[in-house]
Amino acid sequence: MTRRHLSFLALAGFLVLGRCLALGEESGKEDEITPPVAIYKVDPTHPTELYARGVEGEAIIIATVDRFGTVLDPIVDRATHEEFGLAAMLAASEWIFDPAVKNGVPIQLKVRIPFEFEISFEHLLNVEMGREVFQELKVPVIPSFELDQAPLPSFVPAFADFYPEAFRNSGKSAAVSVEFIIDPKGNVINPRIISISTPGFEEAAIRAVAHMQYKTIRFEGQPVYVSLMMPIQFSP
Repeated sequence: MTRRHLSFLALAGFLVLGRCLALGEESGKEDEITPPVAIYKVDPTHPTELYARGVEGEAIIIATVDRFGTVLDPIVDRATHEEFGLAAMLAASEWIFDPAVKNGVPIQLKVRIPFEFEISFEHLLNVEMGREVFQELKVPVIPSFELDQAPLPSFVPAFADFYPEAFRNSGKSAAVSVEFIIDPKGNVINPRIISISTPGFEEAAIRAVAHMQYKTIRFEGQPVYVSLMMPIQFSP
């Protein structure tokens, strides 16, 4: 997977610092302030080292939005890693807002801008396995039914170890059909779900089969890529 597969999320929930209501001196009515709204956003760049390690996190930036909608003096309020704070601060400085309004007049106001640094499941699995599980193949792949004998794994992990934490103590089970390719080294690559009885077990099934290992498969004396479909059962 490359970084362009990633998708990084910048949340746009803005919490205005301080009171948003001020007492009108002459009318005796409260003056209501409309907070600024982002009209142009820039996603932060996931720091290279943290991305390579599969580290996710968040950062919150405090900044002033002036009456023209420009972000001024962004600072890091908090961040799970210093690098996330710096990346978020750079991104926030490029945002543009419809400014806050009080009694129909644009005003300057401070805001909090939260950012989340997330990584795709595919890349996280690559990091976990220490190899490229998902690859673009430009070589022939032989269906397993064309072989004289169906491939047998040399290692099968305990599927129970991959049971989703979100379903612990739920009593849920799942039957999953997964298709994948066995590369010439015996590694499982490009796993995908064909069918599933209970939604929510997809990533567990992909992770489980990615840990399986096969011996090198040969066809007409040459190491080959072989596609295979396998049913998996998850039980509580």
